Amino acid sequence: TGRPSHFAASLTAGVAVVLAMQPFDFAAVRLMNQKVGADGKGVTYSSPVDVIRKTIRTEGPLGVYKGGLANYLRFGPYCCLVFLFLEEFK
Repeated sequence: TGRPSHFAASLTAGVAVVLAMQPFDFAAVRLMNQKVGADGKGVTYSSPVDVIRKTIRTEGPLGVYKGGLANYLRFGPYCCLVFLFLEEFK
């Protein structure tokens, strides 16, 4: 119940956030970066579910976690700062 335990808990919270959100962030990035046809619709994917389904089929289940480290390097420090300050100033 001190700073080290709050720090460890916040790092764990960052991992949980990334594990839960990475597939959705991944799908959004793939949808936004795909080529668009003359009709204004995406050429490769039709929906976020389609992105995840095609990625799992071609790259395996861990394919949706590409970029997870970069995402954690963003959320890890954020979670640490938020939770440490929250506990410190409560």
